[in-house]
Amino acid sequence: MVANTVTQGFNHKFYTGGVFVDVRKAFDRMWHNGLIYKLIKFKIPNYLIVILINYLRNRTFRVKLNHTLSDIESVKAGTPQGSILSLLLYTIYTSDFPKTNQIMNCFFADDTAILAQGSTINYVIHTLQKGLNNIEKWCTLWRVAINTDKTHAVMFRKGTSRKELKTLSFFDEDLTWDKEVKYLGLILDDKLSFRSLLKYNTEKFWVKVHLLIPLIGRRYPLTLENKLLLFKQVLIPILTYAAQIWGLAAFSNRKKAQILQHKILRIIVNAPWYVRNSVIHHVLKIQTMDEFIKELSRNFFQKLVNHTNPTVLNYTHNNVKYAFRYATTKWSTPLKPP
Repeated sequence: MVANTVTQGFNHKFYTGGVFVDVRKAFDRMWHNGLIYKLIKFKIPNYLIVILINYLRNRTFRVKLNHTLSDIESVKAGTPQGSILSLLLYTIYTSDFPKTNQIMNCFFADDTAILAQGSTINYVIHTLQKGLNNIEKWCTLWRVAINTDKTHAVMFRKGTSRKELKTLSFFDEDLTWDKEVKYLGLILDDKLSFRSLLKYNTEKFWVKVHLLIPLIGRRYPLTLENKLLLFKQVLIPILTYAAQIWGLAAFSNRKKAQILQHKILRIIVNAPWYVRNSVIHHVLKIQTMDEFIKELSRNFFQKLVNHTNPTVLNYTHNNVKYAFRYATTKWSTPLKPP
């Protein structure tokens, strides 16, 4: 959602400002009384509320320091670690998170981002500041703690500008404008080029290769079938993580990933220098990186287009259909957004 919104803004020559909020121990600090209030407000059946109250309350904790134990205290916030209900309860707890027509809220579990878009930088910054002010009030009311030192702001824009951006304020702390931010495992830079992401994935890829080289190396007696299995199950997922997003952005990213794939496949089959990479792919029945990402993207966006969740459908109607059309056409033929 974040990357697609920024890309649509680029197409319309808009600036997109994003603040990526770090919630401190989101599940561990969920206020029980506040959660129960919201369950009642949403008219959840009484018997379910009673079950959840019994589930959350009557839990205790104590701290041990060396050989000394503290007094037993009751737990008044948080959900049990590993609980399958934690995400659902957190979704209910944050359902009244501040919303405005000018701000887009992006949630994935406790990873929170807000986006503002406009034709001028001043408008975007002003809108984001208003949004942060509302979030401050909400967090104070519902006892949600924020790590301001881990909260980042990025202004996504094409081109360069020497104009200094006005600093945002959040909980009496200044938020500096960063060139990139890590969000949901993706490194998003202000030009959305994904260069840093590819570099990061490449480093992870080679670390894993060095661990696997005794198994997939040229002279190791492991069968070719098992070597390819390790390649597909361990190495390819590192290279193609979130490829539905970055694979549509730049040909250079896919090309660099393809070069890495060439190198590993040549090692696996111990190919002489004169054997073409295309022959290796054909014999092993391995898709090129372009083919793999295109199929991955097509399946991903097709599922979104046909999803039954109302929230997904509302977003899909305006945004995902464009990405789906783009994923099912030639990579070199960009489409204009609807």
